[in-house]
Amino acid sequence: MKSLIFSTCLLFAASTMSFAQAPVSPTKVAPVELIVAGMEDKVETLEKLLADSEKYDDNEELIVRAGGVLACFSQALIEHEEGAETKIAAPTLRDAGLALQDYAGHEACVEQLQIIKAAMKGEASGEHEDKHPWDELISMYDMMEEMNDRNGGLSRTLLRTRGKVEEQVNAATNAILGLAMMADHSYLEEDSQAEQWDKWAKDGQQAMTNMIGAIKEKDKAKIAEFYKISNHSCDQCHEVFRAE
Repeated sequence: MKSLIFSTCLLFAASTMSFAQAPVSPTKVAPVELIVAGMEDKVETLEKLLADSEKYDDNEELIVRAGGVLACFSQALIEHEEGAETKIAAPTLRDAGLALQDYAGHEACVEQLQIIKAAMKGEASGEHEDKHPWDELISMYDMMEEMNDRNGGLSRTLLRTRGKVEEQVNAATNAILGLAMMADHSYLEEDSQAEQWDKWAKDGQQAMTNMIGAIKEKDKAKIAEFYKISNHSCDQCHEVFRAE
């Protein structure tokens, strides 16, 4: 009986730890400088969205989404081999990003923005764990909306690429969000679907990671190839898992 209980505990521990780290090391997914650039871009976006309290209701959905993306970037930075070199207080920033998703109102969001800006400068506040489940960083809806926006930017890169950091950040953002997608099995009706879900998510993530280098090198053929692979994995997945 004790053996059965012990085995059950081990199984539970294994299942709860499965999302404690990214399914793929963020070090292999995106360069640390692009993660930081993506964070800076979202902080700038938040400043604009929160500049006028009277527009909070109109901007609330975008604020929540920005919080989720920042949470993903922050966790990627925590787990990235070069993350500590940035001096960013990533655990503090991640938890502020999570707090932005609580629909707490303009004043509370402004407070979180100040914490985020301080964390970007390396100023930590409070106690924050390094580990956090990847499937609890951003909602699937917000993830899809952000990916769609980034794909819009990448579609313009298809037509004409200049190799700019902004173009690379679009790919890097989708690559990092792909880690959260791999970890989130909430759309699965059966455990047997996990392998297929993970494959499509991994294919999309890897295509976006490869896209970063192709954009940097201004290789139009490779950009088109990886864009096609990513879209194909999305289309296949949506046929099976898209919510009605």
